[in-house]
Amino acid sequence: MKVSHNWLKNLVEINSTPSDLSEKLSIGGFEVESLEDCSENVKGVVLGKVLSVLKHEGSDKLSICQVDIGTSKNLQIICGARNIKPNIYVYVATVGAKLSAVNLTIKRSEIRGVISEGMICSLQELGLEDSSEGIEIIDEDFALKHELGTPGANLLQLNDFIYDLAITANRPDGMSVIGIAREISALLESKLNFQEINHKYNIHLLKGIQLCPDAITSDCIYTISYIDGVNGEKLSPKWLKDRLEKSGIKSINLLVDLTNYILLEQGQPLHAFDKDKLSNLIGKEVSPEDFSVRKANHNESLVCLDGKKYDLNENITVITCCDKPVAIAGVIGGMETSVTNTTSSIYLEGAVFNPVTIRKSSKAVGIRTESSSRYEKGISSKNTIGAVTRAINLLEEYFAINLPIINTSNLINNEDIFINLRRNRIHKILGPLIINDKFEKRNLSDTEIVDKLTLIGCTLKSKEYGWDVAVIPNRAQDLTREIDLIEEIARLIGYDRFDLNLPNPIKPGKLSSEQLALRRVKNGFTENGFNEVLSYSLVPEDQETLIKISNPLLLETSCLRNNIWKEHLEIVNRNIKAGQTSCYIFEIGNVFYRTTEIIQEELLNGVIFGNRKFGEWVNSGKDNDLNYYQARGKLKEALSCLNIKIDDKPTDSIDFLHPGRTAKLMIEGKEAGYFGEIHPKLIFEKKSLKKVYLFSINLAILLGASTRKNKWIPIYKQYPVVPKMERDINFVFSRKFLISDIISQIRKTGKNLLEDVYLIDVFEDIKLGDDYISYTFRLSYRDKDKTLLDSDITSIHSNIISKIEKRFNTKLRN
Repeated sequence: MKVSHNWLKNLVEINSTPSDLSEKLSIGGFEVESLEDCSENVKGVVLGKVLSVLKHEGSDKLSICQVDIGTSKNLQIICGARNIKPNIYVYVATVGAKLSAVNLTIKRSEIRGVISEGMICSLQELGLEDSSEGIEIIDEDFALKHELGTPGANLLQLNDFIYDLAITANRPDGMSVIGIAREISALLESKLNFQEINHKYNIHLLKGIQLCPDAITSDCIYTISYIDGVNGEKLSPKWLKDRLEKSGIKSINLLVDLTNYILLEQGQPLHAFDKDKLSNLIGKEVSPEDFSVRKANHNESLVCLDGKKYDLNENITVITCCDKPVAIAGVIGGMETSVTNTTSSIYLEGAVFNPVTIRKSSKAVGIRTESSSRYEKGISSKNTIGAVTRAINLLEEYFAINLPIINTSNLINNEDIFINLRRNRIHKILGPLIINDKFEKRNLSDTEIVDKLTLIGCTLKSKEYGWDVAVIPNRAQDLTREIDLIEEIARLIGYDRFDLNLPNPIKPGKLSSEQLALRRVKNGFTENGFNEVLSYSLVPEDQETLIKISNPLLLETSCLRNNIWKEHLEIVNRNIKAGQTSCYIFEIGNVFYRTTEIIQEELLNGVIFGNRKFGEWVNSGKDNDLNYYQARGKLKEALSCLNIKIDDKPTDSIDFLHPGRTAKLMIEGKEAGYFGEIHPKLIFEKKSLKKVYLFSINLAILLGASTRKNKWIPIYKQYPVVPKMERDINFVFSRKFLISDIISQIRKTGKNLLEDVYLIDVFEDIKLGDDYISYTFRLSYRDKDKTLLDSDITSIHSNIISKIEKRFNTKLRN
């Protein structure tokens, strides 16, 4: 948002320099990105009078001019302009002046044997026009009002500064000059001088108008006013052009410029339709009831004011006249009904649309305008009729118009909405003020509170607990709660003036068990050679099961992901293409899926590819791939920092993993995730360039199991003082049985005396058959109180053998 310092001075008393005001605005929340001195390009340029013009003997095109600039000695200046002549008033760049528009510093120089002591300038050379035919000749009557030697900045009205403000989304009032003026008034504690609006026009309620309920909600408004007696050929006065151009808007004609002026001054976008063009478009005399707001259709298009043709769709909201699109609502008008130099009557539109619909329209057509940026931030419908009235007031000053009727979709309730502001709450939140940089402290007085809120336009009613506060419409977007008002008071008083208070007593923070366990997991992976990655949770739409977000910025980020492994596979593929022989990555991230409701699940995901050789001899002749058990061992090592047991249960139900080399990961009997080799079909389809291993674990289950009291807090046992007794047992099992199930059965049957059991041998032989395999287990028995005898374990050992034979349909081998 660009705004002129001189324009602001007409609206508010400013008693500080532009640079000081810039600093105060930035501290107050309106960051000044740049401060431009308009006179910078014309410093050293003064008013002069050409006294005589003689032809240069050494050139047919050059002239030797004597120029009076109000000093004791006239200047001799060589000039090549065709329109140079005696007794004219001109802009003279004196020696030392810097003309940045043409990248020239004026010096005393010799041109073909004749000394030149300056330069007579055109507006192009002063940076005020794109092109000029010759030097600028100043109107004699205007020049005579000034003394020779008067700085050119005074004549050109360039003694001004332009503030370029960065307005945040929560302060839409900053998108208007009166909003900025009110902010300056609050910061400088100075008086406002707003132009009074003459509310003399009748307001008529439109009952039959068709309005899209998504675009015109209950707190929105649509107005349309017929105004005749205007003239599209009339140009804007100099003051209006000056304000618009310094705000970055090009002057077109008085009608268009006034709508743009209200946009800047009031922050309310307006649009003028040519009434005769509307009538020609619909084939009859147009009336206010012919206008409507609706969603566009797929087969429609509209040529807009920028000369481009836009194909419309249902995401775009349009203004129609007899159902024919004439503008994209809140974004840009149509060329066919635009105001031109032949316009003699107009329909003036002023509206407030739902910010969401404007954002969708703007994105769909790919343009963002001054109007759409204001609608997107949100403006108050309570200001709309006032802004339209202000525009008609200005039209009356320049045209002989009949008093128009303002037709509106609804009558806005202007009753104040009060916010309860408690005195004790202010003191509790803000604390005491520090007085005069000393140790004296006091709470804010009632007068200080009332004064600051009054400066930003609030109305206060005294109550026993404090005040009831009514906020002006253009601040109603960001001042909605008591805490907002308290923050505003602190901002205007100055945050640095309040005492610093630490909580008493100070309670040191600490990480929870889950947070500590998560850190252990991350450290465990990095210590074992894994790199942590971070991938986007937004993905393109490629299947119906994905959850779509309501306002995507791009089609590539329009849905929430339901897996992480696909992105990890892409990362590994990029590493392989870059020549990497191994890639170990992990990520802790969220996936989203829908059942009866939307579920968000946090997962530990990762990929293992290749055999990392840290400090070992590299043998390029050997296969670099890991087998299933080596890769599974890498995951086990990474998770060894957690005192939990993860069981593997073979599965072939995961379609993107190898059906014979995949396992479900079980924690405390619950399915927590999976580990497996990538399916060969994905390698064949080039979706995976090499054999890789994927894993995924539900983080809640993992951390929940690891932080149980019996797992998280170490339990120390007395070192055994009696020997253990070991027995080996060997069975031939069907391959369908899992070792984990067999060991679980042994532990369950062994009860108290069985201390440990583990597999010590696996034997395969053709004599056993293809479907059978021999396992040998070693069982350790111990009694903490005495040395065991064979008779003490005979019954338990026999029971274990019996249970295994019965459950797994096997026999003990001799």
